[in-house]
Amino acid sequence: MGEQGESMKIRLGAVVLIALAHLAGCGGGGGGGSSSPAPTNRTITLAWAANHEKGVNSAGGGYQVSISGQPTINVPYMSGPTVPTSTVTTLPMGTYTATVRAYAALDAQGGSAGSFSAPSQSIIVNVP
Repeated sequence: MGEQGESMKIRLGAVVLIALAHLAGCGGGGGGGSSSPAPTNRTITLAWAANHEKGVNSAGGGYQVSISGQPTINVPYMSGPTVPTSTVTTLPMGTYTATVRAYAALDAQGGSAGSFSAPSQSIIVNVP
């Protein structure tokens, strides 16, 4: 693997999941005669450090977010200078492990096979 390919591999591997868990929802009720059951799903925001690799921030690039027991979330490049570095999802109550990895349409040698970074360090997400 050439120096450029190794550099891309290292930079793609540098994506790190840095922040998580903005739990949205409130548990309070508002008076009245009946009460509704507590919600069992919560909306969370997952955010991570940007990968500045050109292949990630252009057509065919983006991020994949993996949350244990859930479908993979694809966050593709759409337009502008960079790919979004956050996603919002709804999860049922529980404890989850989350990781993110960057991807590019081209592989490290410039071929069209595509490439993925190594997954970020996993974090634990507790959804009350």
